[in-house]
Amino acid sequence: MNKVKSHKLKILHVTGTMNRGGAEVMLMDIYRHISDEIHFDFLVNFKLKSGIVKGDFDDEILKKGGHISYIPTQWDIGPFKYVKVFNKIINEIGKPDVIHIHLNSRAGIIALAAKLVGIKKIIAHSHGDLVFKGSVIKNLLGIVELKIQKLLIALFATDFWGCSPLAIKSLFYKSIINKGKTVIINNATNVDEYLQILEEDTLKLKKLYNVNESTIVIGAVGRLVRRKNVGFIIEILNVLNKRNFDFIFVNVGKIEDEIYMNEITKKINEYNLKGKILNLGLRSDVPIVMATFNMFISPAHNEAFGMVAAEAQAAGLPCVLSTEFPKIIDMNLNLVSFVNNFEAKIWADKIMEVKSNKCFDKELIKNKFLDLGFDIKESVKNIETLYMFKN
Repeated sequence: MNKVKSHKLKILHVTGTMNRGGAEVMLMDIYRHISDEIHFDFLVNFKLKSGIVKGDFDDEILKKGGHISYIPTQWDIGPFKYVKVFNKIINEIGKPDVIHIHLNSRAGIIALAAKLVGIKKIIAHSHGDLVFKGSVIKNLLGIVELKIQKLLIALFATDFWGCSPLAIKSLFYKSIINKGKTVIINNATNVDEYLQILEEDTLKLKKLYNVNESTIVIGAVGRLVRRKNVGFIIEILNVLNKRNFDFIFVNVGKIEDEIYMNEITKKINEYNLKGKILNLGLRSDVPIVMATFNMFISPAHNEAFGMVAAEAQAAGLPCVLSTEFPKIIDMNLNLVSFVNNFEAKIWADKIMEVKSNKCFDKELIKNKFLDLGFDIKESVKNIETLYMFKN
């Protein structure tokens, strides 16, 4: 007698291009650890101006059996056509059991489209703190759009997830939060990847830095965009250099804003810091790169969580962070220092103070991440349960 194949729970993730951003890295970690009884497909939103661009994780998604479909952004084709195209795609690929929307303030239109095609479980997942900087007039269109999207989310989403209380508060109505309908999904990481680094791999990479053993390696990981505030890091490095502090700054990340990168380069040349800075670009071996750092720094603006800061702690690194990071980023390992201003001298003082505070107790690190719910293996168990829960 032939065994009847059990139905796999089909999840459709609605995302932007699957590059190495915080939300995408977390999503791929979930994908790598999810049960075989759950199947992931992806609907990638792309800008017509740029066309369909291959994402950093596309090959891995396809290799794992996931299907990638593409849809132009709501801004490019308008909400009505977006809903029409969405309907067409669902008819082509088949209706998923669950739609998991990762596009923050664009989730409302997608939730409506999902409801219209009869998808039963619609998850709106807030990955950011949606803050408008500048005047109301300048941001009027964005503010109005967010209000509409939030209303549509409230009306048509069935599940309301966020990476932090801040992220939840920025996208969902108080009434939804007060009724206990929201769920915090920790931006968990694969801690073991950071605890099982071979020394030979670390030494091999560190040779590229061409530094002395006593040189402090200050590291940052993230896209080169204004929000990450790398320009301010150059100001800090200028202060450290004037103090004759022995350091090298190593950055890992793709250049996504050429104008901003030109501003940074001009500043590096002005301060004569070229020999003190190394940009490794996009890397797939971030745990190994982190192991070469003595410390991690991020004066980023507007971080709802900040995945890389959690990863840095998994690597045992002292972290100097702006207060734009939420307090929950601190894994209670005595590694995190928050700085509540953007004065380069104060940041330089803090760097010099914590430069030797690296944690080498791997068991302690592992246990802290487990206790706080930031280990990916435990987090995935919770996510699987939530996927299967019927509203």
